[in-house]
Formats: sequence, C-alpha cells, structure tokens
Amino acid sequence: MNGRMMSETVLKTVHVYLGAYVMILIVSVILISIDGFDLETNFSAVMATLNNIGPGFGKVGPTGNFSGFSVFSKVVLMFDMLAGRLELFPILALFHPGIWQIKYGWRSDREVSEQEA
Repeated sequence: MNGRMMSETVLKTVHVYLGAYVMILIVSVILISIDGFDLETNFSAVMATLNNIGPGFGKVGPTGNFSGFSVFSKVVLMFDMLAGRLELFPILALFHPGIWQIKYGWRSDREVSEQEA
C-alpha cells in the first residue's frame, strides 16, 4: 500500500479472516439446505444474514420471509447474523477454550493433574 510491502502478519490475518468467512458461509448453506429449499434461497438467506444486507433472493426475497425455515435453520441463521454484526473473530473467540482459560484462570483436568504430579 502506498508503494510499501505489506507485512506477513497482515497477510496472514487477512487470509485467516477470509478463510473463516468462507468456511462459515459454506457450512451454513449446507446446514440450512436440510429444509429442502433451492440453492438460490439457501445461499441468499445465509448471505443476507451474514452480511446484514436485508432481503435475499427466492423465498427470502423482498416479498418473502424466513418463516418457512425450520427452527434449526433459524438458529444457524441467527448465528450468522451475530457473526456478521459483531464480526467473525469475537464470535469465534467465544468458542475457543483458550480464551476462557486465560480470562478466568480455568484449567483443564490434564493441566491440574500435571501440576499435582
């Protein structure tokens, strides 16, 4: 940028972010596809919730809604909406056990047994 090389750390962080985004997108589309809607509806429902862009296409278009999806699919879409609104890294950090161990000093059973030995 501005004639300068980007550092490896910045490039790695961008790749991790894009990888996490694509992974969540693909897994979400696969998970909500169990409801039997067409690919256009499923893909646009995930894109609409993950990117917070409003209506999608197909059954979730401007004249449709998400009421046809099952409760499981709605939970997946709610996760996508939270991940898109709050950003991916903070949401993914909630599910990483290392974050909880650092913040609250929780240790796994293995760590406790190693310290006692």
